[in-house]
Amino acid sequence: MRFFKAIVVAGCVAGSAIDVAAQTDDSRVYINLNGAFEPGSQTYSDSGTFRKYEEDGTLNVSSEVSSGAVFDVSAGLKITGNFTFGLGFHRTSSSDDATVKGTAPDPLFFNRPRAFSQTVNDLTRTEQALHISLGYLVPLGERFDLHLTAGPSSFRFDQQVPAGVTIAETGATFTSTVVVENREDSAWGGHVGADFSYAVVEGDAATLRLGAFVRYAAAASDFLVVSNTASTKLGGVQFGAGLRVRF
Repeated sequence: MRFFKAIVVAGCVAGSAIDVAAQTDDSRVYINLNGAFEPGSQTYSDSGTFRKYEEDGTLNVSSEVSSGAVFDVSAGLKITGNFTFGLGFHRTSSSDDATVKGTAPDPLFFNRPRAFSQTVNDLTRTEQALHISLGYLVPLGERFDLHLTAGPSSFRFDQQVPAGVTIAETGATFTSTVVVENREDSAWGGHVGADFSYAVVEGDAATLRLGAFVRYAAAASDFLVVSNTASTKLGGVQFGAGLRVRF
């Protein structure tokens, strides 16, 4: 909620600055290239059973998933006045661990479970989103401007999960090997953002700018873990900076 209030306040301040700023930007097309970061993490857990030696074993899975670095690119054009239409794309990727615990039936004795526990490393998660943006460019001076954008976002994510376990007997002991499977899904959400930029090179054909942005882009989905589905949040608050080209 504070983020949305900040966007509204920024828009009001920028609108007041239009009368003060005597800038006229004749460029029609913009291209933005950013590196960004999406802070925060989320957890998931699940439990289930597996059949071995005509008896049920148990399996419990838990993991904390981080967001990590963001690659972001967008392009668009003015459609009328300072109103813009654009398309954007961002992608995040992270690698996290999961804890797997459970019990395995005994091959010789009924109702004598044997416990196991292990950590599965480097389970990958990727998110990518396509943003359809309507925006407004607000001149703030000779070289500064503010670009406010909002619109729908189409998300897709890919998640590796510990989905099962295989048990192998090695003499008097046993080994447990976790089965990793891939889950994926897509969902629609939305975004709202503000991009502040400064012109560092102004040419006859194009203008090179440096900029920074904050954006909230989010959706929700779920994925199967062992026996049940876990809810997952896609996207979040993103902070980034990079290059802007106007021509």
